[in-house]
Amino acid sequence: MKDIDLDCCYESNIESYGYDGEGVARLDGKVVFLPFALKDELVRYNLTSSHSTFLNGMVCEVLRKSPLRIQPPCKYFGRCGGCTYQHTTYRNELQIKKTLLADQLRKVNFESKIEVVESPKEYGYRNKIRMFVGKEGLCLRERASHKLCKVDKCLLVSEKINRAIEIIDKFILMQNLTDCFSEVVIREENDHLAVIFYKKQGKNKINYQGVYLILNDFTGIFECENGVIVHKMGNDFLQSDEHGLDCKFRPNSFHQVNKYLVETLYHFVAENIVGNTIINCYSGAGVLSGFIASKNKRVTGIELGLSEHQDAEKLKEENNLFSCLTNIHGDCGEILPKLIGADSIIVDPPRSGMDKKVVETLNDKNCRRLIYISCNSATFVRDVARLCNYKLVSVTLFDMFSRTGEYEVVGIFDKI
Repeated sequence: MKDIDLDCCYESNIESYGYDGEGVARLDGKVVFLPFALKDELVRYNLTSSHSTFLNGMVCEVLRKSPLRIQPPCKYFGRCGGCTYQHTTYRNELQIKKTLLADQLRKVNFESKIEVVESPKEYGYRNKIRMFVGKEGLCLRERASHKLCKVDKCLLVSEKINRAIEIIDKFILMQNLTDCFSEVVIREENDHLAVIFYKKQGKNKINYQGVYLILNDFTGIFECENGVIVHKMGNDFLQSDEHGLDCKFRPNSFHQVNKYLVETLYHFVAENIVGNTIINCYSGAGVLSGFIASKNKRVTGIELGLSEHQDAEKLKEENNLFSCLTNIHGDCGEILPKLIGADSIIVDPPRSGMDKKVVETLNDKNCRRLIYISCNSATFVRDVARLCNYKLVSVTLFDMFSRTGEYEVVGIFDKI
């Protein structure tokens, strides 16, 4: 193979897509990953790094454009690391994601049709954003970097959150507080906001009265220092009506970010349950557990996060689900082996997937159906191979993270 010159310009056809949606070309027999290039395009590019089995590059010019290429609506696209697919149609984005998932599933011999459930909204669907505080104020991270990208809005979040970004940014800059915070998290539920300011250790006491008054009475202000979140003023919970349930969330509790698709996801899970006794592992703030329990099922939820467990207990109390819902605070790997069998088990683990002990317990459980909700297709496929006593019978892709490289996978398994 010839020596690769990182200072040289190259031309290639885009043959396919990489795991993160990058265009894939070849140079002297070596794979080249090119972000924001589309299949069948002819591009001119520079190389940015060289590895033993692949190369990374960046497109300088598209010489032959795909008919599926469109103008990105966001001025930060390409620099900000949040979005992956703004340069192509939403229909093509879904097809790319489906193809990439199918390629991964072939590794575990799953060749059946993958169903796709699209997001009702391509933009403005997120109810949460995490921003970083730099010298210029509120920022997002650049693509594949820890460098910060100054932004004044994000097209993925709601208008209410974008208005909060503008207000909080001015508050930080006008009060010279850029050195006081590392991050700011903004969440929305039913027009109520929760804002967490992540304060750097040792900084002086900060007065949030001004920013609170501008944000309005439907806002809760929280401060996190040394990992401890303290309520400062306003609402101390996020309140919402979720699938007929009265819910209250602490600002740091996990909750699905696509507020327009989550109900469809939960209905799909509920419709695929068999039997009347259910164990919900990694149950979060208990919304899915409560939703299923409200349908006359007996549900046991297991959650390690204390904040989420407390929210789940509050949900049970507010909705009078004492007779059908049990929430257990603890590690799934420790708790699940102690529970008696269930008709169906649901797992919704973090991106790292299920740990070995949980997989071993599931293989030993006399359970008729397993429903696996995953936000990481790579660890999902890994776990499919480890679930040796189950057969994967269907896979559905829920596009919970439109315009990004992420998506949710729901696998339905039956006991062999």
